[in-house]
Amino acid sequence: MAMSTPTETLRLLGVYRETGEQSIRATLVSNYEPLVRSLCRKFSSSREPQEDLFQIGMIGLLNAIEKFDPERGSSFSSLAIPEIMGAILNYLRDHGSLLKIPRGLRRNKLAMDKMSDSISSMYGRKATQAEVAEACDLTETEITDASILSRIGDPRSLDESLETEDGDDGASLSDYIGFEDEGYNISLDRLTLATALDTLPEREKTILQLRYFRSMSQRQTAEIVSISQMHVSRLERAALNKLRLVLQRNPNVNSDQTPMRATRRSRLSRVS
Repeated sequence: MAMSTPTETLRLLGVYRETGEQSIRATLVSNYEPLVRSLCRKFSSSREPQEDLFQIGMIGLLNAIEKFDPERGSSFSSLAIPEIMGAILNYLRDHGSLLKIPRGLRRNKLAMDKMSDSISSMYGRKATQAEVAEACDLTETEITDASILSRIGDPRSLDESLETEDGDDGASLSDYIGFEDEGYNISLDRLTLATALDTLPEREKTILQLRYFRSMSQRQTAEIVSISQMHVSRLERAALNKLRLVLQRNPNVNSDQTPMRATRRSRLSRVS
């Protein structure tokens, strides 16, 4: 089902806020399900299954429905998109796996672990790789790959001390960790900003793109969008205010990171 018009959405949200009718909420959820799937596709390169991200995104949508106040006069999408994106981003930060393990490899590892324990119990010694491979009907290469998975699948604490050659405790694992990659935060900012821009009316979005991504003057922008320079100035100011409100609602953006007038150009340029 396609999303309803903004007017119809506001009407439904108003009714739901007054009555708490679950059928109204179900209609809103159904109408905005395509939006959730669309936002999930932005993370198609993630190692997390799309269906898992969709379920998390739907939680964000439900939160937006519960939080939205139609009397504030803003569009529902301006709250729903940051809520959905915020829920997905938080999930990826807290639960996103570093490695995507093929299903067959996971299955081989489980079979290997079970058979190794069985052989060890039977003979009172550690099972050899050849014995496990034969018992599991796997090649020794497959058993080797499963063994590697066993090692990387058992992470060690960053505070764990590493033993030196003389047996004394040495540095911890955290001492060997490199610096934080600033590129990750820039990529996250770029994605957050692009999503926030999508909540703006098309003309305001175009003006910001011309002004801050293509570094055009207000006069040049006015010529392209066929309005006066003064009108460009008003629309630009209104668009930045809307953008600031949307970003402030995003749990992944700190209040001091929103594009205020004094820093807005550097902020937008940084993620362009």
